[in-house]
Amino acid sequence: MDDENKKGLDKKRQNRKLQQLEKRLHYTFSNKSLLKRALTHRSYVNESSIPVKDNERLEYLGDSVLGLVVNEYLFKSFENYPEGDLAKIKSAVVSEDTLAKVANQMNLGDYIIMGRGEELTGGRYRQSILADALEAIIGAVYLDAGLTKSKKLVLGLLKKDIQRIDKLSYLRDPKTTLQEIVQKKYKSRPLYTVIHESGPDHSKMYTIKLTINDRDITVGTGSSKRKAESDAAKKALELIYSNRISI
Repeated sequence: MDDENKKGLDKKRQNRKLQQLEKRLHYTFSNKSLLKRALTHRSYVNESSIPVKDNERLEYLGDSVLGLVVNEYLFKSFENYPEGDLAKIKSAVVSEDTLAKVANQMNLGDYIIMGRGEELTGGRYRQSILADALEAIIGAVYLDAGLTKSKKLVLGLLKKDIQRIDKLSYLRDPKTTLQEIVQKKYKSRPLYTVIHESGPDHSKMYTIKLTINDRDITVGTGSSKRKAESDAAKKALELIYSNRISI
């Protein structure tokens, strides 16, 4: 096969991959080059023999669009929450962990264009790269179609996580929330047991085991018993609401 035919075949394969991703995003780009740029990691630029632009400027734009869309949704959907509580939910929703999880669900790493060296060191599965690429795609959609389409994309990807994070009770005392759940199911309370203390009297660290219905669930740590118990309760709620355990 000559070079011209090989280039044509490579381009067709690339176009098929982009179409695949568009289906996963439920959005079709008018300007396909925006999507391609959103997927281009700087490691590819460094190794490329031809001039190529990476996705970092699109990531910068997408971060702002993401923040605006999430803030507007929270403002309208959680009317009784004060500003500080909204900020806590927003921070969790737009965090690298949440964005990388969403990116993983659509196998975004398979579509990122990166250098060979980055790929060999696990770049396709690196949280920071996945989260940045997702933000870059949001920025690309904004440039391609404006805010309304960007909003539809962001909420389609993140609305469930917004609801999940609210349920995780970042805004309430996790001990109270967990106690309500346990009392409703078992007519009893969670049991917190100190299993370890360390450090001098003025700077102690406590490790506390959380037990529900005679079943050890999590271990929490903190600079006081109350903080360690709260940490254990929060971890238990995260496990419950993400369906990793059933109590």
